Amino acid sequence: MLVPELTVVDPDSAALALAAFGFAADGGLWRLGDQAIRLVRGQPQGHGRIDHIALSVPDMDAALARLTTQRIALDVGVTPHGPELIPEFWDDGLRFVYLSGPETARIELCQRLTGAAPAIGQDHVGIPCDDLDAVQRFFQAQGATPIAAVDLIRPEGTIPVRFLTYQGGVIELYQPAARRAVSGHGLWSRLLVGGLADELHGPEGLTLAPL
Repeated sequence: MLVPELTVVDPDSAALALAAFGFAADGGLWRLGDQAIRLVRGQPQGHGRIDHIALSVPDMDAALARLTTQRIALDVGVTPHGPELIPEFWDDGLRFVYLSGPETARIELCQRLTGAAPAIGQDHVGIPCDDLDAVQRFFQAQGATPIAAVDLIRPEGTIPVRFLTYQGGVIELYQPAARRAVSGHGLWSRLLVGGLADELHGPEGLTLAPL
């Protein structure tokens, strides 16, 4: 089991924001479909090495309309005008939009144009990399399996993207055309892994910890 950890200053307010997304408390975790997260108190340093989590939705427009009524706002730093399309992903393309979650933690919604998920749930954990190959090797050493590789050709440069399955979840690794100044301990702070015996520290401030 792969569970992203969300570190926030005010867990009570963050819990209300998660509830607005549809998450419900369950045995120390917060769950929405098959997506589970853990909420902890701390002092996050902005958007860290783990940039976002993504939820699959069966109908992007319906999901976004519902969340808008819950006063969930777009993440204007990523998708200020609403849903966008990546035609290179998953056969016929992927619609996506970024939302501002608890204390601005990024939560992405994804809808495949072909074979959309039947219900809302986990899609992936998004991790930007300065050295994608090194991060991919780290995850594969822990048992992750590559499932897709796409190079996005964009005006700012080529953005390699790699998807891997790991411990029942999916990790998206991508290398932005421009380097980003990020901290290791951000809002999405660690990945919690079922069955892991000890904390592991990977490249670029990544941390895997026992669930």
